[in-house]
This record gives sequence, structure tokens and C-alpha cells, in this order.
Amino acid sequence: MSKEPTGFKSWLLTTDHKRIGIMYLVTAMVFFVVGLLLAFIMRTEQLDITKKVIIDADLYNTAFTIHGAAMILFWGIPVLTGFFANYLIPLMIGAHDVAFPRLNALSFWLYVMAGLVAVMALILPGRLDTGWTGYPPYSLTGPANTAFYVFAVHLLGASSIAGAVNFITTIITLRAPGMTWGRLNLTVWGIFGAFIIQLVGVPVLAAAVTLLLFDKYLGTSFYNAFKGGSPVLYEHLFWFYAHPAVYVVALPTFGIVSDIISTFSRKKIYGYTSMAIAIMIITVVGFETWVHHLYVAGTLNWSRVVFMWGTIAIGVPTGIKTYNWVATLHKGSITLNTPMLHALGFISLFTIGGVTGIANGLLGFDINVHDTHWVVAHFHYVLAISMSMLAIGGIYYWFPKFTGKMFNDKLGKTAFWITIIGAMIAFLPQFFLGYDGIPRRYWKLPAKYQPEMTIAVIFSYITILGFVLTIFNLVRSAISGPKAPANPWNSKSLEWQIPSPPPFYNFEHLPTITEGPYEYGKPAEAAVKGH
Repeated sequence: MSKEPTGFKSWLLTTDHKRIGIMYLVTAMVFFVVGLLLAFIMRTEQLDITKKVIIDADLYNTAFTIHGAAMILFWGIPVLTGFFANYLIPLMIGAHDVAFPRLNALSFWLYVMAGLVAVMALILPGRLDTGWTGYPPYSLTGPANTAFYVFAVHLLGASSIAGAVNFITTIITLRAPGMTWGRLNLTVWGIFGAFIIQLVGVPVLAAAVTLLLFDKYLGTSFYNAFKGGSPVLYEHLFWFYAHPAVYVVALPTFGIVSDIISTFSRKKIYGYTSMAIAIMIITVVGFETWVHHLYVAGTLNWSRVVFMWGTIAIGVPTGIKTYNWVATLHKGSITLNTPMLHALGFISLFTIGGVTGIANGLLGFDINVHDTHWVVAHFHYVLAISMSMLAIGGIYYWFPKFTGKMFNDKLGKTAFWITIIGAMIAFLPQFFLGYDGIPRRYWKLPAKYQPEMTIAVIFSYITILGFVLTIFNLVRSAISGPKAPANPWNSKSLEWQIPSPPPFYNFEHLPTITEGPYEYGKPAEAAVKGH
């Protein structure tokens, strides 16, 4: 096996999946910080909901657009399908690298280029203030820089499709001898499902924004109602991908939380087969839920009813996973270290969001809270905050693997408790605002809601402080943390059976797998041979 190249240039030109994964992580963390900064600015503006505090209405619209795009498109999806997928999948399945290393590198650099385009949209004439959805008619008739929005989406889409082709092929064809489908980590199952969604859904989104580009700059009329087009067509095309994109984020987190809970409860994951099946059911049924975003958009009654039941049905496999996580914890030898706390925090936040999501799916209820602060609260509980919480838990869990160093567990726990206390309350008042029918995205609100928004602002500050402490802990530990043992958690999973950080070639010889990654409580028989 060849030795790992060194130097700055070697990083820029690398095709090593581990280095590409680390570059995904660093880039995604930059956008995470940008998203947190914009959240701080927007929340500060809400300290007085009757007059300007920092920014005016136009800048507020730009702030929430970039905040949403940064957190979903440049942090959430890339950290899960970029960092975790790149770094872990070859290690977990016993491969030397991904199936297409050069395509893998191209995928990363397309993601970086999309980020640069988004930054340019803030500097060049024409503000980007459409929201991350880019809805017409405003994106067609307003001053928004729609061309940069479309270009960024195309670059991100190309990156996602390249990643999907690469990792689906890798998982199917490069598993080590003995690595059957029934011995895969649930993290691999989750990422596999996420990339299937990307491969099917992203081309539809690309088509949607391409037609948007044609309407604004070439005079076509796909979405322009004044020329016979239909803005609702854009909503259908956009949400056909954008709602399953929720599961692009959720499915990998379901796998990661399963790996963490199994390791730190020293128990085999309860109902492994049902968990894997549930992930694949969500992958398919996720494409049957997009119309619940269009309940008030003039869709046919029979369509709304059908998709209401599809939305409710997807709660069944989700509930199976939550039940299995709790069952895995039952009578386990639980270690409440930093990664485990983040996994439990995720389950708590996700459950709140999931229960309110069932309410959102009900036609009669959603019509009354559609596009209100209720949706903002639900989304942050079920995905934004909970996903960030679990992604950080996963980073902590595999931190010794990709850095070779240990993090400060005491500071990690302190940051967790600050974050979870803030997150539990920060968006709670917005459920009440949404129930009262207060629309989201408004710069200012009726003065009588100042007490609720003040509570939301204070606890949002607490949440942001927790995330900032977490980032500080990770950066400082990566620079000066104590050396980590090869397998500090005594995990059964394959990636922990090799040195930390892994060698350039991962495995000197491809291992032969003899048992799954969750076989705790058995005699100390090696799970791999010949690595």
C-alpha cells in the first residue's frame, strides 16, 4: 500500500475519502457558524417587535433566507451525507475507499463552489431574499437575484447526485467478505436511504429551478400566472424533493443515534431488522407526503386526503425506531458521556417535533396553522435543532477516530446541558403564536406578543451559547486534546477495530466479517479477521 501524501497541496488534490470527509466537516461547520450568527441577529431584532433594533425588513428577509439555506443546504445535508458518509462508510463496510474516488472529490468541490455562489449573491447587486424555497411570483417579479439562487441549487444538486451514485455503488459492491446486508451498521442503512432520495428527488428540483430561471430571464411562462403559468406547479416540483429532503437529514441521524445508543448501553440494538426496514419504508413513503405543504394552495380535495394519510402513515416507521431506541436502553449498562447525552437529547427534541408533525399532517388542523409560527416551532424541534444536536453527538462519538485525540468530556457535557435547556424552550412560545394564526417570516408582530417573543429570544441566546461552546471544545480538542486509544468506547463496530486515525489504506488486508456491529454481551470473539 502507498503512503499517505502530505502538504497543503495534497489536501486540495486528495481523493482519499477520509480527507474529503474532514473537508466536508470543516466547510459545513463554517456555514453552521454563519447560520448561528444570522439566527442571533434575527432573534435580537425580535427583542422589540414594534420597531427596528438592528436590521430593517429587507435585510431581515435576506437574513432568514441565508439562515435557512445555510442550515439546511450547507450544514445539515453536507455534514450527514458529506462528512459522515465519506469518513465512515468505507470503514464500516470494510473497503479501502469509495467506488469512484475522483467523482467523490468532484462532489466536494461542487459543494464548495455552491457556497461561494451563495456568498457572492450577498455582495453583488440584487438581494437574495426569497427564502430558501425561491417561490414565485416574488422570485420572478421582485428584485431577488434569482440567477444566483438557481446556480447555487444546480451546483448543490450536481454534488448530491455525484455523491448518491458514488455511495450507493460503494455500499452495494464494495462490502467486505461476510458483510451481509444484515450486518451493516444502521448508520450505513440511513445514509443508503438518504442517497436514494437524493438520486430520485434532486433532478426534479433541478428541473423546477431551471424553469424558474427561464421564466425570469427568457420570458417563458411556466410559473407566471399573468402569462397563463401556474405558481402552484413550482410548489409541487419543489416539495416533491424538498419534503423528502427532510429524510435526507433524518435517516442518517436515525442510524447515528442507533450506533451511539447501542455502544453506550452495551446492548444489541433492539429490533435491528425492523429498524432497517423502517428506514427503507421512510425512503419510499417520503415521496408520498409532499402535498401536505400545499393544503391551502388549491389542490384537489381527494389529493389532500390521500396525502394526509401518507403523512400520517410515515409516522409508523418513525415510531418503530423511537420505540426500539427506548427498548435498547432498557436494562442497559448505560454510560452518560457526551455522545450519549446528545443522542438522548435528540430523541427528546425529535419526539416533540414528531408529535406536532402528526398534527401538521391532519388536513383540518394544518389549514389553520399553515405558514404560521407553529410550523417554525415544529420544524426546529423535529429537524433543525434536533439534527444539529445529534450531528454534534456523532462528531463527538467518532472524534477519536478521525482526529486520534480525545475531547474534553466535562466541557462537552456542560455545553450539552446549556444547549438542551435553551432548545427545549426557545421555540415553545411559537406554537402558541402559530395557534393564534401569526404568520411566520414577518419582520414585526403585534405588540401583545412581546412577552412570548422575549422568552423565545432569551432561550435562543442560551441555545446559541451552547453550540458556540461545543465548537470551541471541538476545535481546541482537535488541536491539543490528549491522544486517543484505538477503540476508546470498546465498540464492536468495524471502524473501531483499526488504529485511530485510520491508515491511508484503511485495511492492510480486506477483513472477513463474522458478526454484526451490535453483538454486545457475547464472549470476546473478534468480529473481523485479517484486518
